[in-house]
Amino acid sequence: MGGAGQIDEVTGIGGASLHQPAGLGPRAFAVEKFVPDPEQAAVISASPLDWLLVVAGPGTGKTQVASMRLAHLISTGLLPAQILVLSFSRSAVAMLTRRIARLHLADEHVVEDLRHLAIRTFDSWAFRILRQCGAAVPQLLGRQHDENIEAATAALADRANSVVADRLAGIRHVIVDEFQDLPGVRAAMVIALLSRLNVDGRRVGFTVLGDPVQSIYRWAARASGHGLDEDPWKRLETVMGPELREVSLTRNYRSTEKLAIMAASLRKILQSEDLTAPRKLSAMERFLERIPGMPAETQLSSEWLASLPAGSVAILTRTNGESLRVAKMLLGDKVEGPTVSVRLRTAGETPPAPAWIAALLWRFKPQSVARSTFELIYKKALEEIAPEARTALNMPSLQACWSRLARASGASDDTTSIDMGDLRERLPWPDSFPDDQTIEQAVVYITTVHQAKGMEFDNVSLLDPRARKNQKEPEDPLELANVGFVAVTRAGKVLNRIPSDCVYAGPYDESLRTGRSRFAMLGSPGKTGRLTNFQFGLAGDIDPQSLVDAEFHGGGEKVTELQQMLASAAAQLRGHKVILKRLDSDEEESRMRDARWEICLQEGTKAGRRLARTTQQVTDDLLAYLWNEGLWLPNTIFNLRIGEIVTLCARGDADEAVPEPWRSSRLWLGITLFGTGDFKTWKRNGK
Repeated sequence: MGGAGQIDEVTGIGGASLHQPAGLGPRAFAVEKFVPDPEQAAVISASPLDWLLVVAGPGTGKTQVASMRLAHLISTGLLPAQILVLSFSRSAVAMLTRRIARLHLADEHVVEDLRHLAIRTFDSWAFRILRQCGAAVPQLLGRQHDENIEAATAALADRANSVVADRLAGIRHVIVDEFQDLPGVRAAMVIALLSRLNVDGRRVGFTVLGDPVQSIYRWAARASGHGLDEDPWKRLETVMGPELREVSLTRNYRSTEKLAIMAASLRKILQSEDLTAPRKLSAMERFLERIPGMPAETQLSSEWLASLPAGSVAILTRTNGESLRVAKMLLGDKVEGPTVSVRLRTAGETPPAPAWIAALLWRFKPQSVARSTFELIYKKALEEIAPEARTALNMPSLQACWSRLARASGASDDTTSIDMGDLRERLPWPDSFPDDQTIEQAVVYITTVHQAKGMEFDNVSLLDPRARKNQKEPEDPLELANVGFVAVTRAGKVLNRIPSDCVYAGPYDESLRTGRSRFAMLGSPGKTGRLTNFQFGLAGDIDPQSLVDAEFHGGGEKVTELQQMLASAAAQLRGHKVILKRLDSDEEESRMRDARWEICLQEGTKAGRRLARTTQQVTDDLLAYLWNEGLWLPNTIFNLRIGEIVTLCARGDADEAVPEPWRSSRLWLGITLFGTGDFKTWKRNGK
């Protein structure tokens, strides 16, 4: 992907091709024993009652320090339930959870207690607070995240709310990660939480970590209509007063020497009080243009995956539409998934329930499962599911399975019985299975810079933003400069660039009258119809009961065969192409509103085994996009792929078409989809 770059004469930073040897490897905490520097030690060993504001730039060991800080808090006598850990994104939660799991500590009791820590996103914690205050799950899941955050903040401010008081009574320390990404309502919730914990003479310590130079989410506050409140850092300092102690971590341990120097140089520019925001953005853009990369007009393709460097690889884009296009070009025309694991991460993804749950419990009919019975269930699964299939399903050990199911159901880890109704009720909750969301097996990640926040990769390729005609001045140039800083500092070894000409233009984010938005692109009309791209794979696109509908599949035996295939072939199914075929081919407008598509595994160029069917949601969104253009709904949709094998459940009674044992267990395996489907459609007037 281009030759090695020379050292930049301005910044002193050199670039290197993704396929070149990396040179000096990252000096991060790959060694077994972690020896903190003085700045890190000051954070780790501070008293549990201290109020700390930690400024931690990229590669300075923030995640390691946070995990060691947690270990220190446990060693001082705090219990896991007395520590609240909050972070901005699921990826940051995953990173912290993985780092805790890799700690090498002498005290086995501390190690065991760390396993029981609950680390949550701000959104999921707000969800749980409101749920405990009596809000209904459908109401919470049906609202925007910001609405739930505001409601939780109001509950924290209500001193008469006894439920909140009871919930907070046991907390003795709070860890807040990625604080710079909390403009608007989330910052208000965190400050309200810390204030509420420290009233009436009560003292609760906290450790707030972040980096103002990595603030890249102010746009979300503007888009929500809340506008930008006071800088959250200054607001926290004002509210908590002089007892708030600031510590800065400055040494970069993650990156090679060249990349570390680069990050330090860019940081000075972004922190300079002598430069305006537009000048900072211009400096960042000039730097990004000098990063070596692929020759212009070289098309990104599946061949790129055949010559990957060692270590993790990330392709970072500015928009979800670009990520979708990059994924499509990398996966190419091959029907099967790639030989290397590729993971597409887009904003707004709903975390699914892990597949191993249904693989274990799909036969279980009673309304509660005892620990002794679960051990027999687990043993039978070991006999029936091959080791490589269990790995693909991410099935943990017996003890881990039981602990995670117990916690998800609302019971304690040491419970002797799990209520299946409680478990099914909580499966859709955000972060019901946080440990399983930390499992990232991909070699190649395709995602936006914003989604990559809090993640680290050995090799990073940045997709140039596509130039737009009549482009207006950015509303927040400093934020755009920060986005560039976050992008380049995700790399530990090698950083390079993909010119925008190497990738076809991504689809546009279309806001539909249904209230949803999807990425789509309407092609030019031709003699054989109009080729259209349309995003599929949103939560609610697939009818969950269609995976076990005996009438749809042609009998209970066919349902059993499908479920067994999903369990045994999860690794082979990830990334495999599917074809969507319309179940109702009648072209009358009165029938179009009820159209559905069957989702079939692609075999060669044709539709093979039937897997599931789409929902009314897909039909409504397609009609909303195509109808005003005078176009028919398509009969066949190509080039979508299976994302993950997941657990699905019926929270109420299952449909009569669902055979046993699934009608009683109400748990089965399902699939997710990703990508933009390609289809041709025609004018309704026949032209």
